This record gives sequence, C-alpha cells and structure tokens, in this order.
Amino acid sequence: MAYKPIDILYLSSWYPNKYQPFVGNFVRRQAAMLAETHNVTVIHTVARAEESGFNLEKNVEGNLTEYHVYHQRGKTLLAKRKMQRAALNIAMAEIGNVDLLLTQILLPKGLQFIDAMKNFDCPWIHIEQGSYFRSEIRKKWSIPQRIIIKWAVRNIDQIYAVSNFLKKDMKSVFPKKDIKIISNHVDPERFTYKPKQKRTHTKFLHVSTLDEATKNPKGILDACKLLKNQGETNFSLLIICDEDSSKWREYANELELSDIITFEGAQEWDALPSFYHDADAFILNSVYETFSIVIAESWSTGTPVISTPVGIAFDLPTNLGYQTEFGKPESLAHSMKQFIENKNSFDGIEIQKAASKYSTSNVNEELRTLIKMHVK
Repeated sequence: MAYKPIDILYLSSWYPNKYQPFVGNFVRRQAAMLAETHNVTVIHTVARAEESGFNLEKNVEGNLTEYHVYHQRGKTLLAKRKMQRAALNIAMAEIGNVDLLLTQILLPKGLQFIDAMKNFDCPWIHIEQGSYFRSEIRKKWSIPQRIIIKWAVRNIDQIYAVSNFLKKDMKSVFPKKDIKIISNHVDPERFTYKPKQKRTHTKFLHVSTLDEATKNPKGILDACKLLKNQGETNFSLLIICDEDSSKWREYANELELSDIITFEGAQEWDALPSFYHDADAFILNSVYETFSIVIAESWSTGTPVISTPVGIAFDLPTNLGYQTEFGKPESLAHSMKQFIENKNSFDGIEIQKAASKYSTSNVNEELRTLIKMHVK
C-alpha cells in the first residue's frame, strides 16, 4: 500500500543523547520506523550543568532528522522553563512545514510539547508510557507536574497508552478522556525464534537498569539465594544492565552468589537477541511497568518469562510463563523452581506467535492508520 509522506515533528521526554545514550532508545526506534514512510524530525533538549550557552547538533539519517540542543541548567524553576523554551525555539527555527506533532511521555517536558503545538498549529497525538500515573506516584505529583499534565491533556487531540495496564491507571486521572492503545514494537528480524538447547542446567536472564525503585533487583538476588539455600544449584542468572551495577555486584557477593550470578554491561540492540537465545527463561521482578519491551523481546525469541503482573505481562497466560507476586522473593524462587522442573513443557514457537502483535510491521501499520486519521 502506498502512503503519502507527511512531515512529523517528534518530541519526547526520553530520548538518547550524548550524556545518556540508552535512555529512550525504544522511542528513537519508533521515530526511525516512522521515517521509513514519512519525514520525521526529532527535537530533544538536554540541560546539563557542564554546558554553556546553547549548542545545536543535527543528525540526518534518510528521512529522520534529529536536533539535539544542549544547554546549561537553570537554577530556578522559572529559569529552567525559560532556558528549555529557548532551546526548543532554536531547533524549531530550523524546521519548515509540520503536518503532525507526535509526542511521547508527558513528564517532564510536556510544556515544550504545548509550545511546539502552538508554534506549528497542527494536530497533536500523544503516546504515554511513563510510570508516574500509578496511584502511589500520582499522590506525590508536584504542583508543576499537575499543571503540565492538566494543560497538555487539554490540548492533545488524541491520547494513546502503550498497554491496557497503563490505560487503567490513566483512566483514574482522566475518566472521560478517550484513551486508545498503541504498543511498542519489536523487530522480528532481529529478535528471531531459536530452539532452546536441551540441557539440565537452567539459564535465567534479566535485562534492565536495575533501578531499585521499580525493577526490584534485590528481590531477584534474594530469590536466587533462597533457591541456593534449598539445595538448588544447577541454575545461573545473567544480568545485563546499562547503568552502574556495582551495588548489586557487591550484594551478590555478600549473598555468596558469585558462582551463580554474572553481570554484563550495556549491549547494543543487535547484540541482545543472542542473550535471549541462550537463556531458558527471562525474569522480570518490577513493581511497575507500563509496557516492558524486554518481555516482548523475550517472547519474540520464543523465550518464556517469569514476571510480576505488570505491563503486557499483566494476567500472564500460563503458556507464556509464570507469574509471581510483588515484593515476595519466595514467590519468585518458587516460580524459578517450577520452571527448572518444567522448562521443557513450554512451546517456543507458540510463544513467538503470541508476540507477533508487537512486531514492527503490525505496530507500524497501526501508527500509519492513526496518523491518517489526524492528518487530512
């Protein structure tokens, strides 16, 4: 099917940059996917204490043009807002026509999104995948955060959540707002199916930032310790983290788990599939996820998961893995033990088929359809 290219301006609160090369990398992948059929321009401003003035960097890859504006961090709330707006204006001055504003993640840059919408006077579609809509975080919203969300939602033409799990929490804030679903995507040409090795040793995998507040890495290590204390030693866990993992390496050593748990640093996207292929199961122990791209990646390779009920692993079907309880290492240890004893009962091809709805082609088609709905 032929698509008429349109000019899309893409803004996101999370986006890879020279200081944080991995943050929001899935957002960039979506922008690149859209650029296969449309003209996509990304603006991302970055405030850092080590910057002075405003430094504009431009990168062009086919139909994808990226503007990063690096600038000094303001010392007051008003100064921060003033510098953020000035940085956005510098990049917007480089742009010609805009048919559609597409944004991701309202906090903390939602006011920039409003500025861009008013500047180009175009339809605005927003895709939300921030975890700040969960009830315990909502209660702690600052006044500026409440203003950003209230003003932004008032101006957005259509809001999308990346999962029904997130939509439920967003509906608690905007009960009358029409919130639709658009998933994140996984490239099935990279994350391919591969049959698991037949072996007695069981290999578990975890990939995350190891953020203590959301990923609960302590619970994963404690579960491994429980298993070891129960006499189960014929398993291992590989943890891949793109942040500093020294705290958790030390904790693993304290628990005398260095013979079971190993750590790897940040990996390029193309390198990740081989880790899923080598794993028998993927572990996610998060207290909250709006989507969880690692679950979709795992399923795409035919790898079952052991997960708390978050994101797309909420109400997890038994043919795709085991579900565990929040904050209970003993529950995770029990599920890991179950998997060790029953891992050959999972059908990798069936798991891969379940992940097909998150494939690049399916999600891209959904995005193209929603874009056509808002651009005449």
